[in-house]
Amino acid sequence: MGGTISRDFSLNAAAAIRCNNKKIKPTLSTLPEEKPNSRIICGREYHAIENSVYMLPKDDKEIDRLHDQHFITKEILGFNIMKEALKILDFEKEALCVLDICCGPATWLCEESLEYPNCRFTGIDMCNSCPQVIRPVNLDFIEANILKGLPYPDKSFDFIQMRFVELAFRLDEWQFVISEIKRILKDGGCFQWIDVDMRVNVTNGDTIIKTYTEAFESFCAKYNLDPSVGPKLDYLLTNEKMKIIQTEYREMPLGWGGPVGHAYLQTFQGALEGLAPWLKNSFNTENDQEYDFIINNTKRAFIQSKAFMNLYAFLIQK
Repeated sequence: MGGTISRDFSLNAAAAIRCNNKKIKPTLSTLPEEKPNSRIICGREYHAIENSVYMLPKDDKEIDRLHDQHFITKEILGFNIMKEALKILDFEKEALCVLDICCGPATWLCEESLEYPNCRFTGIDMCNSCPQVIRPVNLDFIEANILKGLPYPDKSFDFIQMRFVELAFRLDEWQFVISEIKRILKDGGCFQWIDVDMRVNVTNGDTIIKTYTEAFESFCAKYNLDPSVGPKLDYLLTNEKMKIIQTEYREMPLGWGGPVGHAYLQTFQGALEGLAPWLKNSFNTENDQEYDFIINNTKRAFIQSKAFMNLYAFLIQK
């Protein structure tokens, strides 16, 4: 089991990211009172970007969940950057250009830009949830949608990361996303992709989990999503002339096996709650209380059945 915890870790983002006396500069900005790319549904804030299938919220509650997901992932994998990338690229001495696609609240970027002050880090996301007031001097953010093309010239970056985007793109959008990453990656550069196969695995059958699985698969089919796109990277790279040079795999326990399993189930439950406006229909309900009851029952079934998901990390070189 890859989820064995090796040290204490914090799920509180404010406590987990330390500046360690490294230079940071305040970046002041005034947030607009009106948010034209946002909408409020059932008390949660979501994006309102046309033609995007991404359905998770963009509010403070979701930002906290994404912070937690980062630290859980780092704990279970044991790294932020895969070891083969550290062999190929000298993050310590070279002024590398690093891009994090769909960066969310930039937890990974904040850690790595402080760890490697000589490198230039950039985060890109269609939703602006990155730090606005204070951030490391070598870190920038751009609000843009990859599906409209990445706003960079060819061969701009030495290292590119993308992770937890299994519900961000439709099946027919993936090839364009990969081709854009290849386009802006320098020859010899590395692309790191970390994602979860969202199919739930159990050792013993359970009718509650079966009902959940059928409902989630129905939801994904309705919106043309592939919840297991993570392990299919080799297929997506078939025509892109890039090769996988390192692969890591871990099992993510859902609510059992120690602190990591308990923490991961909480973040997964948070995702299901965030998807509620669309996912409820697949469970044949429009009632919020009934949906919460279903999710809580499913959560207990995950624990009792020792359910888990598979986490994949790939390093690709151009």
